[in-house]
Amino acid sequence: MPKLTRKRIVILVIGLLLLLMILGGLARGGRKGKNEKPDKGELPVSVQTMILEPGPITDYILLNGEIQPKSSVDVYADTAGELISLSRSNGDRISRGDTIGQIDPSRPGQRFAPSAITAPISGTIVMVNPRIGSQISPQMPVARIATTNELEITTNVPERYINNLAIGQPALIQLDAFPDLEFDAVVSELDPLVNPQNRTLQTTMVLKQHDERIRPGMFARVKIITAQIDDALVIPQTAVIRQADKAYVYVLDADQLAAQRQVITGIQIDGKVQLIDGVQAGETVITRGQNMLEDGRSVRILNEEQ
Repeated sequence: MPKLTRKRIVILVIGLLLLLMILGGLARGGRKGKNEKPDKGELPVSVQTMILEPGPITDYILLNGEIQPKSSVDVYADTAGELISLSRSNGDRISRGDTIGQIDPSRPGQRFAPSAITAPISGTIVMVNPRIGSQISPQMPVARIATTNELEITTNVPERYINNLAIGQPALIQLDAFPDLEFDAVVSELDPLVNPQNRTLQTTMVLKQHDERIRPGMFARVKIITAQIDDALVIPQTAVIRQADKAYVYVLDADQLAAQRQVITGIQIDGKVQLIDGVQAGETVITRGQNMLEDGRSVRILNEEQ
């Protein structure tokens, strides 16, 4: 065995120290826990954010409906005969007692004076049935008059939404003739029976204010308001990450790093979602780029949405 000189001892000590330093570094790297922040050398993820502030959100059922008069009356002649004139047509407004047309009750060998057909109520003529020259009987409706100052909207609500309906519920009406306007209405009647053919419930609404521009027969798009919250925390639905039956968002922590939060969601409508629990007003939520994140990851904010 060669004799250990002082020089060799120094070399061995230095080598041993270097080996211990390398092993110690590997051990520390292997002990890095899942809660430790990633190496600061990682490139930050580009994200967009918004500050949570209380605001309104409205949930609704969107349906199609039809404008109809609240009441209408069929007009009949007092006697049988030939319809010899019509002085009114569809869309004409008429007052009670006004003449709509005339009947000639004459028969072969018998001449009689014409008999007037008069309006029993005031309103708008929505139907004129026979043509001039037709034979009319007292049982045949000549016209129909609707009270157009009182209009209603009827729609059929699918069975799955029935539990969300109630008399007095607010609704918004949109018409093709006025695409930029919304008219206020309220649910006035719920049919007692569900239609067994299509599993819907006929629902009736009345307009809150009379408007001359709205006419019977118009097609309507109906929003029945089922919930309205004025101070909800609302974010884009795309900001929520869903895993199994849980929902998560990323917020910025005190060090401006990404932090995952489990949240409870509420109303989801029009691409927005209400956050009920898990976050607070004033926190900054990441709305884009969150799918590339993990806890503690550094971020680069491209722009901030208020």
